[in-house]
This record gives sequence, C-alpha cells and structure tokens, in this order.
Amino acid sequence: MPAKIRKKGIYCIEGLWDHGNIQDQSTVLPILDLLEKRGYCNYIYHDCATKSELEYFLEKWKKKTINEKYPILYLAFHGDPGYIFLTHEDKYSLTQLAEFLGDKATGKIIYFGSCSTLNIDKRKINSFLETTGAIAAIGYKRDIDWIQSTACDLFVFEALQSDSLDTKGIKNMHKKIITDYGNLHKILELRVVINEKKHFSRQRK
Repeated sequence: MPAKIRKKGIYCIEGLWDHGNIQDQSTVLPILDLLEKRGYCNYIYHDCATKSELEYFLEKWKKKTINEKYPILYLAFHGDPGYIFLTHEDKYSLTQLAEFLGDKATGKIIYFGSCSTLNIDKRKINSFLETTGAIAAIGYKRDIDWIQSTACDLFVFEALQSDSLDTKGIKNMHKKIITDYGNLHKILELRVVINEKKHFSRQRK
C-alpha cells in the first residue's frame, strides 16, 4: 500500500447471525483482525442485538473524532432489500439509517455486509447518499454465501486502502475489484453506488 495513502479505519457493527442460538460464534472479526495485523488499517468493533444498541454505536461513530479515523462504516447483519435485520422480526431500513445519521456520514463509506440490502431502485440509494452525504454505498443485491461474501468483504476493504477517499478513488477501487478479483463480485452481485449529487475531491494528507 502506498505510503502517501492514509489508512482508512473500519467501524464495524455486527448483528447476531443465528437468532435462535445464543451460543453461535459466527463473526466477521477474523477479517478485521487480518487487515489490522497485516497493517492495512485499524478497526473498532461492536456487536448488537437491538435497535437501541445499534443507534447507540451509530451515535458514537457520528462523532467527527471517530469517523475521521474510521471512515468506513461496516454493517454486518442479515438483510432484505432496503433493510438490515436486528432479529428475524425486527428490521432497520435504509430510510431509518439515513434519518439517524443525517449528514454525519459526509465523505464516508457505508458498507452493507448483508444479503440483498442494496437490491432496490438506484434512486432510493441515491436518496440515501444525498441525505447522509456518504461518498458511496457498497453492498449486495442477492442472498450471499457466508464464506464467499466474507472473502469479498476482505477484498473490498483491501481495495479501499489502495486509493484516496474521494470520488476518483472510489471509482478506482471499483475498477480494481472488477479487474483484480475474478468473478466473485459478479457471483455475489456486489453493488457500488457512488454519490451522484456531490463530487468529493482529494483530501489533504
């Protein structure tokens, strides 16, 4: 990774993967540990099971002192088109997320590590980006396999470290995924939607 590119920390909030089994140990933590131990970036990790817990940790991330160092918000949950799942019956929509974040995600990346969350009309994603100010929303359009999607998440986070956190950098990252990582992005229908309402220029380092 070029020295001139600033590391982009990951702020991960992870839901329960088996809501009926409190002993289930499934977690995305190993890929975060790998990225940190290999020197790509640092991370902050929280798990949650309720709306209040989710919003508590989102509120922490909204603070500039946190999201400037950890500009990638990684939401690892079960999902449905336009939603992430807190439990089998409790959903949290992109609209709710946008309203809660407000413009505190300006210049940041929102990554949905969840099934089908971005399988919605692009206009709705653009509205989400316009409300939050995020550079891009990244996620999947279909139900995804655990191992394949975890590998894809790792590839995307590695690619995000390879360029600047601006519109051009995100486009370069997307190109890198398409050209360097085989067909995994096609198999999983990975979607990268860049904020069309605002152009983000290279930041001072």
